[in-house]
Amino acid sequence: MSTTAKFIRSDDQTHEALQQLAKEHKLSNTKLLAAMVEYFRVTKADPQQPTAPDLTSSLAKLTAKVADLDKRTIGFIREQEKTYLKPMLAQVQALQQVSSTPAPAQPSQGELRPAQVQELYGWYARMLRRLIVPSQLAPKFQAETLPPAPVKGQEDPALATLKNGLFGILRLALQPDLLTPAATQAPATPVVPPPTRPA
Repeated sequence: MSTTAKFIRSDDQTHEALQQLAKEHKLSNTKLLAAMVEYFRVTKADPQQPTAPDLTSSLAKLTAKVADLDKRTIGFIREQEKTYLKPMLAQVQALQQVSSTPAPAQPSQGELRPAQVQELYGWYARMLRRLIVPSQLAPKFQAETLPPAPVKGQEDPALATLKNGLFGILRLALQPDLLTPAATQAPATPVVPPPTRPA
């Protein structure tokens, strides 16, 4: 299919610029002109007001957004660490200390007495049976006879904080589908992390 050639009048400077652009893009003058027309038609850009994208300011805006996102991410992580991770770590360390330290015959100040260890063991075992779905517990554990619970009002008040901490750890650590409805009830006193001992 043949097309009728049309001529466009231009000054020498514009013609030279057109030829230079055609050479740079490896196009004939005709194909370059067609590409330019298509560009302006598609982009809706105004050919009378040519503006190149300001890469410096665009890069500066992008850098500022990334820096802001970075600050917010770090702030979020620090808040999670302060609110959740550090209290949980303190509670886990207290639990590890209680479970790994054998009860001495004569407890020194700050250590649990044998009666406290026995009360805590019985309470924790009853908590596990009460809070965790039975199908998730070992049959040997379920068959074990537990020491009787202390009479109401005779519990050792010094163990209240530790008991609440252990209760909180259980609720935080286990998946909801492993817990019984009793696990969603709040403990009698608020969960408070135990005080840390000086090294």
